[in-house]
Amino acid sequence: MRKTVIVSIALLASLGLHGNAEAITEISYNDFSSSSDYTLLGSAQKVGSTLQLVPNTANVVGGVFFSTPVDASSFSASFSFTFSNPGGGDGMVFVIKNPESSGSYKKTGLGYTGEAIAYGDRYGVPGIRNSVGVEFDSHKNNTADVTNDINDNHIGIDTNASMLSLAQVPVTLDFNSANPWYAWVDYDGTTLSVSVNQTGTQPDKPMLSYGTSENPFVISDYTGSSTALVGFTASTGGAYQTTTLNSFSFDSTPVPEPSTLALLGTGAVFAGIASRRKARKTSLAG
Repeated sequence: MRKTVIVSIALLASLGLHGNAEAITEISYNDFSSSSDYTLLGSAQKVGSTLQLVPNTANVVGGVFFSTPVDASSFSASFSFTFSNPGGGDGMVFVIKNPESSGSYKKTGLGYTGEAIAYGDRYGVPGIRNSVGVEFDSHKNNTADVTNDINDNHIGIDTNASMLSLAQVPVTLDFNSANPWYAWVDYDGTTLSVSVNQTGTQPDKPMLSYGTSENPFVISDYTGSSTALVGFTASTGGAYQTTTLNSFSFDSTPVPEPSTLALLGTGAVFAGIASRRKARKTSLAG
C-alpha cells in the first residue's frame, strides 16, 4: 500500500504537472506521548498520552496547532476526542487557518470563551480569522446575534471566526458522555464533508456536507492561501467540561489537474490515495 502511494506521487512530481505535489504532508499521532511538532495554547496541557485542551473549569480557552504547514487544497483528517464531566460546555473546533492568523483573547492566540469555542469573535475581541472551522458543539447558546445553534449536540461548518454556521446537523447522542468520539473531515476542493460517531468506523455517507460542483466551497477563499496550519480550539463558559484530544491524522492529497489524469490514468494516480483513505476508515478505534 505504501509503495503504491509513493509511486503515484513520484510520477506527479517528476512530470511537474501539479504545483502542490511537493507540499503533500502527513501528520499522524496515534496518541500524544510525543510532545514534538505542536504548540499548546491557553489552558491546554499534555495529560498522559492525550492533550487536554480545557479542564473542567468555567470560562477558559485552550488549543493546539500543529507546526507543519499543510496543503489544504484537498485533504482527509481524522481524530478522536472525549468530552467528560457534567456541564456540557462548550465544545471543540477543528481549525484550518492562514499561518499568520491568530485570536486575541488574553494573548492566548485564540478566540473568546463560551459560545465562541476559542475560535470566534466576541465582545470586540478578534477570533481566528482567515480560517475555516468545523465545530463539535456540546451546548446550545441562546445568542442569536452570535450563534445559530440548533441544539445541545451538533456539528457545524464555520468561517472567519463567525459562529453563525454555514451548515450544521444534530448529533443524536450526547457528546458529553465521557466516551471517545471519532471524527472524519474530508475535502476534495469542492465539498467539505464531516462525520462523527462512537464506533470508530467512518460511515460511507457523511453526516454533513457543504459545497457542490455548481457552488463549490473553496477553503482558500477564506484562508487566503492553500497552505495552512491545522489544529483544535476548545472553551468553557458558565457551562463547562473537560475536552481531550486523543489522536489526530491529517493526509494532504491534492487533486491532479485534468491533463495529469490524461497522461497517467485516473486509476494510477488515485490508487494510492484511495487505499490510504480506505485504511484510515478502520484505524481510529484501533
